[in-house]
Amino acid sequence: MNTRIVTSIPFVSLRPMHHATNLSDYEFDPLQSTTVVLSAPAMEWAVQICQQVTSGQQWATFLQAIALRGVQDWLESGATGLRFTYDLTQPPIFGVQGEVNGFRLCIVPQGIVSDGQVTIPRSTLDDAQGFAHLYLLAAVQEEADQVTILCGLRRDRLLAQRDTLVPANEDTYAVPLAYFDTSPEEMLLYLNCLNPTQLETAAQTTPSRSPSQGVINVGRWLSDRLDTLADTVASTLTWALLPPLSVSHAMMSGHTPAEALETVLRELEPAGVVIPPMARGAYTDLQTAGVPLRLYALTWTHLEGPQPEWCLFLVLGPAPGEQLLPGTRLMVRDAATVLADSILSPNQSANHLYAQVFGTWDEAFAVSVELPNGSTVSWPPFVFQPEEG
Repeated sequence: MNTRIVTSIPFVSLRPMHHATNLSDYEFDPLQSTTVVLSAPAMEWAVQICQQVTSGQQWATFLQAIALRGVQDWLESGATGLRFTYDLTQPPIFGVQGEVNGFRLCIVPQGIVSDGQVTIPRSTLDDAQGFAHLYLLAAVQEEADQVTILCGLRRDRLLAQRDTLVPANEDTYAVPLAYFDTSPEEMLLYLNCLNPTQLETAAQTTPSRSPSQGVINVGRWLSDRLDTLADTVASTLTWALLPPLSVSHAMMSGHTPAEALETVLRELEPAGVVIPPMARGAYTDLQTAGVPLRLYALTWTHLEGPQPEWCLFLVLGPAPGEQLLPGTRLMVRDAATVLADSILSPNQSANHLYAQVFGTWDEAFAVSVELPNGSTVSWPPFVFQPEEG
């Protein structure tokens, strides 16, 4: 069985994806910052509005109404004062309940979760005109008049997993709870900083800029050679080899890409991050492709244990003279799951994101960078093939 170690580096705003398997992962905590206590008028509205539906639907409508008012209070009480609009005269439906800054929201009460899956209306995903831009999962504690916003999901990311969705019936999809991987703070970031049309475009076309359809063989870097395929990609996203770390460390002027990386790595040393001297790497500047970022990739071998492994260490930062914008995201996947997921939050002062993964020599890792506007830059899978080095 293959082994893998995924390292999240505490020096930066690195927020690993949370793979939830059941509701115990989201235990209700009244002290959470995303918990709101509803006012008496709000609870009275929920009681009254559910009287407009048949008796068999009243309890579900009541929970939906409480969740809706809880989300409204959470949004409108924040520093940015987001306004949540919906029809107060109509019972909230199981679907799109309202809008925030042009984003259509689908609020899913915790009670909709069963066996690690969330049921959503198919119309919120498939309706070309009335789909939901964003989904929010909320825990309702009706006896305490409290609602906790747990996590969220973007429609464009759900569409990327479309083939895995199972229709629960003719009107609903069963969505794995693990897909709700976005924190409430990140949802606020989207509502404040993105334009709904950007998610609509992303949902329809899933934009990405893939340099090639092959692989990037970092095993060749140890022999001071770029991968042949990487040499032939578009000039806007080419990789350039870095000198050995010991050489760049001796320079110490900080003006070249290698020296700039050395500065970042020294800042990580107090967090216990140590890059072995034999590591080799390369970098690519995305600025020429219209993206003010630079991505470094380092690799080395790890020969201890029952089978040899290789490491991929990534540093995402701004291009020279630029700043890393809040909402920038760095993700690493293998063939089955997301291994590392980091995003720069608005309250973070860090200017770099980091990720580190280990795998056996037959494993590949896909790397992508998501921009605050919702678009994505992705690369062919990174592989390690020393026999070609």
